[in-house]
Amino acid sequence: MLSSLIWRFFAFKKVLKFCSDHNADLHPIDGFDDETTNLTSTVDKIGVAEDIQGTVTSGVTDETDEAKIEMAETIVQMAHLGRPKARNAGKTTLVDAISFEAYEIIRAPKAAALSKSRNIFNTLKDNPTVFTNIKPADITLMEGLIAAYDSAQVNLAAIMTDKKIMGTEAYFDLFAAGNVAVDNMYDYVYGTFNKTNKNLVKAFKNARAIEIEGVRHTGMLATCMESKEMKGETPFIEGILCKIVEMNREVLTDINGIGTIIKFKTGTYHVEFSKEGYITKHMILSFTRGEIVQMEILMERGE
Repeated sequence: MLSSLIWRFFAFKKVLKFCSDHNADLHPIDGFDDETTNLTSTVDKIGVAEDIQGTVTSGVTDETDEAKIEMAETIVQMAHLGRPKARNAGKTTLVDAISFEAYEIIRAPKAAALSKSRNIFNTLKDNPTVFTNIKPADITLMEGLIAAYDSAQVNLAAIMTDKKIMGTEAYFDLFAAGNVAVDNMYDYVYGTFNKTNKNLVKAFKNARAIEIEGVRHTGMLATCMESKEMKGETPFIEGILCKIVEMNREVLTDINGIGTIIKFKTGTYHVEFSKEGYITKHMILSFTRGEIVQMEILMERGE
């Protein structure tokens, strides 16, 4: 879960425990049970979003990398077998078309890796009279490896999309709904018991104390992403240094590209995003008291 929201999640749970402990007093309040149901549902949905957001993609990423390496090494191996045939036939254009090494495919972004692999494959397949040592079984093998890598990319992209939309991005609407329910519940308790049972009102205040304190926090939540598709991997960048220069406050983005800095004074600051291999990005941002500024930062690879 995003670090800036953990305290609110605990507050929601504390409020629900309060409701359970004082059910006999609270149940008769018209509308209170509905708000309790709303908050319970919201907490359950936050749990689901947390599970999705926390989905481990390392296995899928490993499988994708393995598929890419297997594709590259096999196709380049076939290219090496074919080059002598093309040279001996005086087909220099064909030699050039298949003159790649495996690392050129492995290090390339997804689209480029697939394009290079398909070009080599098509050259070998479409010139059977030249590449006589490339058998039909070799063609079938290469075609299958290209398809396997392409499919692995789709699976990873789908998982990352779910993580972002159903996990990370879902948090904000869910916590907003939870805050509304808690506010309504407090108003019901205060409006019903402030004169007759001040201790109950105080107990509710204590239950939501974390939530009340948190509302006053000022902060920044940045999601750092690749500016363009790279290597067929997740677009989210881990290890970006997010720094508010004037305060010397900094944090590294997590595996989902998220960096959060909270609890600082309002104002306008110079914010810097940097990592080796990327072009440092500078921004001037204004922060309002009690608000978390959310943004997507597109990072460009350096030369």
